[in-house]
Amino acid sequence: MTAAENPQHDDPPPKVPDDPQQGEQQATPDEPAVETTEDDFDENALGQTATVINNFFAEVQAQKATFGMAGGRTTRSISGRLAQKDIERALEHFVEPRDFDRATATLRDRHVVVLVGSEGIGKWTSGLALLAEAKRSTDEVTVLSPNRDLDDLLSTSFKKNRVYFIHDWIEGLFETSMRRFTFETLSAKLMQAQTYLVITLNRAEAGSGLEAFEVRLEPPDPLELLDSYLGAAHPVPGEDQLRGNIAELRSPRQVVELAEHMLSGARSPREVLADLSGSTVTRWFDSTPKRSEVLSVAALAFAYGMPERVFERLVVRLTSIADEIERQGAERERRPIEEDLPQSRKLWNSGHPLVGISADAGEPKVVFCDPHHREHVIRQLYLHYGYRVWEPLREWIRESANDLPEVQVQVAAGLALLARERPEEVKESFLKPWAGGLAQERLAAANTLSMMCTDDTTAAIAFVTALSWVENAGQPQAMTAALALGGGLSIRYPADAVDWLWYLSLRGIRVSNVAQRALTLLFQAAAERTGEALTGLRLLAKHLDRDLGEGMEPHLARRALSAVLSVLESDRLENDTPLMAWLLLSQPSSARPIGVLWAWTLHNAYHRADAVRALCRTLRALGERDDAVTAADALGQAVWSALPDAAAVLVRRAIDHACTDSHARRHSPPAKEIVLALLNAGARRNRS
Repeated sequence: MTAAENPQHDDPPPKVPDDPQQGEQQATPDEPAVETTEDDFDENALGQTATVINNFFAEVQAQKATFGMAGGRTTRSISGRLAQKDIERALEHFVEPRDFDRATATLRDRHVVVLVGSEGIGKWTSGLALLAEAKRSTDEVTVLSPNRDLDDLLSTSFKKNRVYFIHDWIEGLFETSMRRFTFETLSAKLMQAQTYLVITLNRAEAGSGLEAFEVRLEPPDPLELLDSYLGAAHPVPGEDQLRGNIAELRSPRQVVELAEHMLSGARSPREVLADLSGSTVTRWFDSTPKRSEVLSVAALAFAYGMPERVFERLVVRLTSIADEIERQGAERERRPIEEDLPQSRKLWNSGHPLVGISADAGEPKVVFCDPHHREHVIRQLYLHYGYRVWEPLREWIRESANDLPEVQVQVAAGLALLARERPEEVKESFLKPWAGGLAQERLAAANTLSMMCTDDTTAAIAFVTALSWVENAGQPQAMTAALALGGGLSIRYPADAVDWLWYLSLRGIRVSNVAQRALTLLFQAAAERTGEALTGLRLLAKHLDRDLGEGMEPHLARRALSAVLSVLESDRLENDTPLMAWLLLSQPSSARPIGVLWAWTLHNAYHRADAVRALCRTLRALGERDDAVTAADALGQAVWSALPDAAAVLVRRAIDHACTDSHARRHSPPAKEIVLALLNAGARRNRS
C-alpha cells in the first residue's frame, strides 16, 4: 500500500495516547457491530442537524439572517492552506492599525511575532498583511492548528521559504522564562529555514518580559477603514455627530457592515449605527419592560425564527417555569405573580421596537426586527437580570434538548452568542451537564460547540472543550466530542477533526460507533463545500495506510475498516446519490485517495462483500454521466495500484461477479463499459 498525499500536514497528526482503548473495557472481535442502547441517535435528526449547520456556514449571508446572527463574511477554516486569491481578498481594504510598523520590524528581525489584542479587532487580517509584507513571493499561507503548545511549536517541521500562521493561539500555562526561551529557540529555527510565523492571541495586554516577540494591536481607525471600503465615489459623511458615532464602533466587522449598508442605500447610516451599537435594545431594557415582555424577548433570543404556534408554546413553558421558581425558589417573598400572558401575540404584532413577524412566504415566524438585536438582547439580559430570569432560562434551555430539531439548533445558536459574553456560564450550566447526559443532550452539546465555531474566539473555546472530552472524561463525553468534531469543528479545524475522529473510531464499541457516524457526516458535509472533502480523504487514506501498514490488532483493524467503509457507502447529505460517485465526477483528483480507501476494504476478507456492494452501487451511479468511463478508469487505476497482485485476482473476480451477474438482483447492474473501465485499468497496469 502507498501513503496518500496530505497537503495540509507538514508534520505528524496531533499527539494521542498509544493505546486508544486506555481506560475502557477491551472489546473482542465477537462484539456486535452496533449496540441498541441509549446511545442510539435519531439518524434523521443527525442528518437534518448536519444540513442546517452546513447551510449556516455556507457562503450565503441569508442563512445568518435566518439565525438572527448578523455580520461577518463566510466563516473560514482556522487550519489548512490559504491560497493567494483568499489572501488578496482579505487584504483588499486593509488599513494598518497602530503599532503595525513595530510588528513588521519584529517579524523581519525575529521571524516570529505574536499579535496580542481583544477579540474582533482585525488580528487575522493584520497577520496576513504581515506575512504578505515579509515574504512577497509566497503564493499561499499555511495556517496551523491553534492547539499547538510550546513543545509542539518547537517540534514542528517548518519547510524552507514558507510562511505560517496560527490564529487565536491557545496558549498554555507556562512560566514567562520558559516561554521566552522557547520563542528564542523557535526564532533561531525559523531564521535557519528562512521561514516566517505570525501568531495571534486573544489577550488584552502583551506579556511582561516578552516584549521582544509580542506586539499589542489596536483596531484600525474606523473612519479610515470606512473610507477604504466606500471609495472616492462615496465619501464618509461629514456630520460631526455621525462621524463621532462611527469612530466609536467596536470592531472592523461593524465598520464593514456599515459600509455595505451605505453602498446599498437601503437604510440610513444612523439607523444602521443604532442597530450595530445596540442602542435600540439598550433603550428598550432601560424602559423597565413588563415581566411577560422580558420573558418573551428572552425566549426569542434562544428560539429565534420559530413559527408563531411553536414560539407561543415555548414562551408558555418558560413562563410556567418562571412562575414555579417565583413560588418555590430562593426568593421566598409571599407575593403574587404579577401577570399572566394575556394577548401574547400583541407583543410582536403591534409595532414592538425589537420583535416582529418575518415577511417570508409560508407560516409567519417570530423574529427580531434586526439581526443584531439577538446578540444585544443576550448581553442586556445578563447585565440587567439575575436569578429570577436566568434560572428559568437555564431550566428551559436544558429542556430544549428534547424539543424539535429546529428548536435545538436555534437554542445552540443562542448559547453560542452567550458564549461570546459568558463562556464559563455556557460550559458549566449547559455543555458539561449535556455532554454526560443522554443521546439527545449530547447532540445538544455538540450543536452548541458547532455554533460556537461561527466566531474566532468561541471557536477556539469549542475546540479546547471538545478535546478535553476525548479521553479520561468518560465515554458519553467522548461521544459528544465525536459529534462536535463531525460538525462545525470540522469546518474550522478540518485536518484536526479527521485526526481525532480516526482516533475515536478505534475506541470502545460505544465511542467507536458514534465516531464512525460523525466521520461519515464530516465527509457528507464537506462534499457540499467546494473542494473541502479532498483534503480529508487524503488524510483518511494516510491514516489507513500508516496504521494498517504498520500492523494493528484484529479488532482495531476491523473498526478502522468499518469507519472507512461507512464513508464509502454513504450518500450525499441532501439526497440519495452515492457520495463517492458524486466526488469522482465533480472532483476527479479524489480518485486517488478514494481508490486507496477502497483497496484496503476490498483486501480485507471480512469487509470485502460489503465493499464490493458499495463499489457496484457507486459504479451504477457513475453510469448516468458522460464522463463516467473516465472516472471509473481513474478509480480502477488507484485501486489496482494499491492492491497486491494476489489479492487483486480475488477482488477482480468478486467485482466482476457482483456487477455482471443479474441473478436475484434487486437493482439493474452498472453499465458494462463502466465495469470494464474499472477492471481493465488494473489489467493495463499488469501488462505494462
